[in-house]
Amino acid sequence: MDYDQQLSAHEALQQLRDHAEKRRHLVTQSVDVSAPQDTQRLVQELQVYQIELEMQYEQLLLSQAEAETAHAKYVDLYDFGPIGYFTLDEAGLIQLLNLRAAQMLGTVRQRLTSRRLALFVTSDCRPKFNDFLTQTLLSDTRQTCELEMMREDGTRFFVRLEGLAMLSENGAKCCRLAVIDITDSKAATRALEASEARFRLLFEQSRDATLLIQDSHVIDCNSTALQFFNLRSKSELLGKHVSIFAPPTQPTGMPSVEAANAHTAEALQKGWNRFEWLLIGPDEEEMWVEISLTAFSLDGQAVLHSVVRDITAQRKAREQLRREKEFSESLLNNSVDGVMAFDAQHRITAWNKVMELNTRKPKAEVLGKDVFDLFPQHRDGPEGEAVCKVLAGERVTNYNLKLYERPGHFESFFVPLLNDEGKVEGGLVLIRDVTERVRLAEEATQMKLRQQQEVHSAILTTQEEERKRIAEALHNGVGQLLYATKLNLENRAGGNSSRDSALALLEEAIKATRTISFELTPGILQDFGLKSALEELVKRIPHAGLHVHLYMQGDFDGLPQQLEVSVYRIVQELLNNIIKHAKAREAFVHVVQEDGHVIISVEDDGQGFDPVQAKAKYSGIGLTSIRNRVDLLAGTLSIDSRPGRGTIVSIELRIK
Repeated sequence: MDYDQQLSAHEALQQLRDHAEKRRHLVTQSVDVSAPQDTQRLVQELQVYQIELEMQYEQLLLSQAEAETAHAKYVDLYDFGPIGYFTLDEAGLIQLLNLRAAQMLGTVRQRLTSRRLALFVTSDCRPKFNDFLTQTLLSDTRQTCELEMMREDGTRFFVRLEGLAMLSENGAKCCRLAVIDITDSKAATRALEASEARFRLLFEQSRDATLLIQDSHVIDCNSTALQFFNLRSKSELLGKHVSIFAPPTQPTGMPSVEAANAHTAEALQKGWNRFEWLLIGPDEEEMWVEISLTAFSLDGQAVLHSVVRDITAQRKAREQLRREKEFSESLLNNSVDGVMAFDAQHRITAWNKVMELNTRKPKAEVLGKDVFDLFPQHRDGPEGEAVCKVLAGERVTNYNLKLYERPGHFESFFVPLLNDEGKVEGGLVLIRDVTERVRLAEEATQMKLRQQQEVHSAILTTQEEERKRIAEALHNGVGQLLYATKLNLENRAGGNSSRDSALALLEEAIKATRTISFELTPGILQDFGLKSALEELVKRIPHAGLHVHLYMQGDFDGLPQQLEVSVYRIVQELLNNIIKHAKAREAFVHVVQEDGHVIISVEDDGQGFDPVQAKAKYSGIGLTSIRNRVDLLAGTLSIDSRPGRGTIVSIELRIK
């Protein structure tokens, strides 16, 4: 009933009330007193009865108006409700349906009346629908089921049916059916089931140990977790506190139970958490793991999804890297050289304490800055050129770097830094203070010059001494013999005896000449080699003065001539020193050639001396000559002598 209908009803009621008022006015009027008493009583009763009838009629009209209003509301709710309503007879034919039901089936109500609803149920679900309809008609309680239906155009949708048996107007049984479209809900349910299936698949087949945690206790785990913790079944882990495999305390000093509770609480608060955790592995060794916690809701309760990864090797590598970094920093800071590194953009990446000290620029102020911004005066100099060459892959050495703000001599070494692919990604500069080395080199040069002067002086002195000795030998030996021979020849009166005497003197002169010649240049050394020359040298020493034993070992053929002469002269000079100074009775000479070296050892049983105290006394021309020969041949010389214990001189020369 619309608003106009309701207005007409109220107007009719108002008219009835006006008419009743008029009737009441008539009733209140009395009958003529002249009328019989029975007539008056009958008139009054009729008037009362008429008023009652009019009041009842008014009540009926009001009830009719209310019924029409309720009917209009029912029709509005029925036709325009969000749920499809059907009334089916016992055969399943549609008797009544609302607009929503017609919309659900995709056609108008006129085409659906008296049609079988089962025709709009998919063939797979029709047996289920028939069972549902039969059960509903036979039962006094509400029945429900879910099935798939299709519209007239063939599109499908899911519904939930709620049916209740009723009696129709003619007394026959019918079914009142409510049809609720659950397509979206079904799709959401299927998506949720698919998501749960995917989650379960990922959970079970994950290669990482995965746990589900609730209230800091394990409620589920995958097979990888069982292998990870070396467990045989889930029952050994489910229900246990998450700190089950942890030591009593973590490296931070906090008890593991408290630390685990704190981590899970933080994950629940933030929604996630990631941390490193110390465990005791199946082999009773410490094992570091990385745990990632993600919070989600399961059946209204907070649950944590935990992924556990073994990072023991990574942690060891990280620790090794940290130690190497600390070692590198310690090496840089404790290096006596200045160390600076820069990248391909000339930005400084390393700067040690030596650089800070010599440039007066702290490390914090130079890192990340351009080298040429710090030292603009070197941009166009050799230093700037060296930086460019290093970034091109060359190594550069600079012997006159002027980077430091103090005097001295400095060498710099520019080395390119390569990445794993062999490309230049920067450069390293080592700056070495060589001031002291230059000073020592200058002193060594001066000392070498003095030594050369001393050697030159010794050589000149030796030459003069040799000339003097040769002159004395010629004057006192050969000269005297020749003079005596001259006198002998002048006095020929002696006959044959004078002649024999002259010949003997000439023989002695010849021997003396040969001896002097041998001492000056031993021809046997050139003709027969070192071994024969040393044997001949030993034979010429009188046994009455010194008994010499010569031992030679190794192959001396093919030695360089200079080395042969040096070995011969060294042995000769050592034997001369023994004869002159040692007062020895016996001497042993060992000459060995092995492993590319010639080793000379000369030992005597003479009076000996203290090499330190008597250095000046016994470092005359002979020993100086020996030292010079050894130095020229890059050899080594050692003297072992004690007073009264004899002397051992050892020399080692390298064969070049």
